[in-house]
Amino acid sequence: MAISVKSKINDSALPVILLAAVVQGWTLYALHLSLSGSYWPATRPAWLLAFYAVAVFIPLTAQLLAVHARRRPTWLFVGPMAVLFLYFGWHHGARVMDPDVGGSMMSDDWFPLAFVLGVLWLHMLPFIQCRLAGNRWRFGYQALFEAAWRNTLVLAEAALFTILFWLLLFLWQALFRMLGIGFFHELFKEPIFIYPITSLAFGCALHLIGSIDRLTHVILEQLLNVLKWLAILAGLILALFTVALVFKLPGMFESGQRAINASWLLWLVAVTILLVNAAYRDGSIQQPYPKWISMILRCVMPSLIVSALVALYALYIRIDSYGFTVERVWASIVTIAACIYAVGYAIAARSGSRWMAGIASVNVVTALFLIGAISLALTPILSPYRIAANSQFRLAQERPFEPEADARGYDTPLHSLRFDTGRYGMARLRELVSLQHHPRAAQIREAADAMLARENRWLPASPRNLTQRLSKVAVHPSGRSIDATLLGRLDADMKDPQLAWLHANFDGAFAGVFVDLNADMSDEFVLLAGPSALAYEQQHGDWRRIGQMASSPVIAGDEDIVAEIIEGNVVVRDPAWRDLMIGRRTFRLETTQPQ
Repeated sequence: MAISVKSKINDSALPVILLAAVVQGWTLYALHLSLSGSYWPATRPAWLLAFYAVAVFIPLTAQLLAVHARRRPTWLFVGPMAVLFLYFGWHHGARVMDPDVGGSMMSDDWFPLAFVLGVLWLHMLPFIQCRLAGNRWRFGYQALFEAAWRNTLVLAEAALFTILFWLLLFLWQALFRMLGIGFFHELFKEPIFIYPITSLAFGCALHLIGSIDRLTHVILEQLLNVLKWLAILAGLILALFTVALVFKLPGMFESGQRAINASWLLWLVAVTILLVNAAYRDGSIQQPYPKWISMILRCVMPSLIVSALVALYALYIRIDSYGFTVERVWASIVTIAACIYAVGYAIAARSGSRWMAGIASVNVVTALFLIGAISLALTPILSPYRIAANSQFRLAQERPFEPEADARGYDTPLHSLRFDTGRYGMARLRELVSLQHHPRAAQIREAADAMLARENRWLPASPRNLTQRLSKVAVHPSGRSIDATLLGRLDADMKDPQLAWLHANFDGAFAGVFVDLNADMSDEFVLLAGPSALAYEQQHGDWRRIGQMASSPVIAGDEDIVAEIIEGNVVVRDPAWRDLMIGRRTFRLETTQPQ
């Protein structure tokens, strides 16, 4: 009887799942057309990300809540969630992803946003499911545990089904293509096919997998039964590491330095918590381990506090020295969650033989903390980009001034403001450009202005002292000098972003050689910057760049080039082996023996 009821419920959910899949597929296709055609909303990153956030997560929410689709409270949850995710995407697009601040529509910032929204969604959904299933907010941990793990498994299995589905389509088109029928090959790579069909395949998988609760339950049982025994090894590692760490703590606190990486400590805490939860599950198993193993794990749990607090201290040292970055703000949230887990599990371990029962409330409290913290972090209230921008803004004014590092460095407050903190950072960088009433105001303004002019995060616009450096080029032969026309050409080329690689990581002195490279009885000019060089020839009184050159082999010690030029150790040598040209192809022999 129970099975038939479950079947009816699933049959009534199927239309909702398919409708949501259709809406999702065609919405994603429309957004794809917007990107490829460069029209709204692709021209407005805020709205583009807002629509993507809704298109990805809200149909999935409707599909996983489809069994409650005929109930009004279901849509009272789905509606506000859609508005919330719309705002989260809009905020990220408006304050972080705007191309005007060095981002792009295919920026790496897409993945962090999708990941954070995914984590938030996976934490929120089980609470909503339990509320709808029980018609009240007071529900047992067992229901919450089952909903959370079931969502994860169903989504993973549906993703696997979709991948296998596409592998079969690939086989389909390959077989027909061998016969000279390319229709399916062309069809299956069209976006108008890919988006709707993938969404439908994923939706059908959700329905098929969700209708077989027994299968999901068996897979979960097998997974947790295996993982729980790894908790013993994790506990051993935690215990041994804590003993070793305790001996290091006095020296670490005394020196005030970060002795270890906080991320590894957080991984240790996270893995231990995951494996202990695999043993506890939903609390239905009275004794997952023999008593002596349970006692050992119970004694190890307080060690989590040491690792979590040391991770917090290591993170504090890093922030105190280098300020907040976006990554360190997220790390702070994760570390606080780890501390809640650690303290909660240590308190639970005081409860005797059934100490694991106490971890249920700790898990719920931490999940609620993460939901609140992540939600606020996706708004200006707790935005990692705003916090990082304010922190780097202060650091840019407080730390010792390093002219070259500030103008060209990749790990400086100015660089972080320009490229890592979105519009929050750009606003702060513009404040530094107009900075007044500061002991180093002129220096900071100049460096900030140079950073603001950069369009590429890895290549500087141009060194601030470029013209001065070019005017002091060591020239061969002695007595020759760079005329004003050539100097102007060199200065213009060095300011070309496509040639910024020549000086991006080169702090040494430039050198120049006037030499006849093509035996035309007229000297060309070669500007050398370490192992790289640009070649120029003169035509009708003007100089033009004819190509690039590179040292072979590359020899350390860029300053030696200037010394060699001053000493006159410059020779033009014809190649021992001529080039072989076949059509437009040129074959150049690289000998293995010295010529």
